[in-house]
Amino acid sequence: MNIEQLKFKILDDGSGYTFTYDGKPCGMETEVENSVFTFDAWSGDKNKDYTDIDELMTDKFYSGKSITELIDTVELDFI
Repeated sequence: MNIEQLKFKILDDGSGYTFTYDGKPCGMETEVENSVFTFDAWSGDKNKDYTDIDELMTDKFYSGKSITELIDTVELDFI
């Protein structure tokens, strides 16, 4: 899966994902209210909310790495 496919799955299906990185449970859940998306991400005990999917994809939130950097090295479980 590449980033464009992941973005499509998130935006079209409303899917979130979980994975483990650097020994920490990580993931993201999608919320939609009045056609406005919010993406709630977590990495271990840290949480962060995003309103822009591109920022979610490129922010180095997961132990100093972005999901763009990690997509080929972690197994995403979709929720």
